[in-house]
Amino acid sequence: MKRRDQRIKIMNCLYQYLLTDKTIEDIFDDNLDVDDKKSISFIVETTVNTIENMDELEKMIAEKLSKDWDYDRLGYIERALLLMGAYEIKYTGIDKPVIINEVVEIAKLYCDEDAAGLLNGVLDNI
Repeated sequence: MKRRDQRIKIMNCLYQYLLTDKTIEDIFDDNLDVDDKKSISFIVETTVNTIENMDELEKMIAEKLSKDWDYDRLGYIERALLLMGAYEIKYTGIDKPVIINEVVEIAKLYCDEDAAGLLNGVLDNI
């Protein structure tokens, strides 16, 4: 599975985590292909670590939003993408422009047209 497809799975897992009362195990059961061990490792590690650091990441994101935006006004997909991007920027060695590009391209597929610019701006300031 390509890295972008893995990030889409992470977005889906985080989205479900934010929106439902499902356990993380149930969310993984719904979203992971057990035959793709390499992809599972990245998806599980990134999702679990993002959730474990969620309070810190949400605070960091909220501080970077413009005065016209409040974190609680964001849609759940936008939140999931921002959390994933912020986690990867802060805690992995992946180049920031690569992460931002991936998040923006995923946002273009799943969010309204204004979301990509908002996500780009927030993540660029982290």
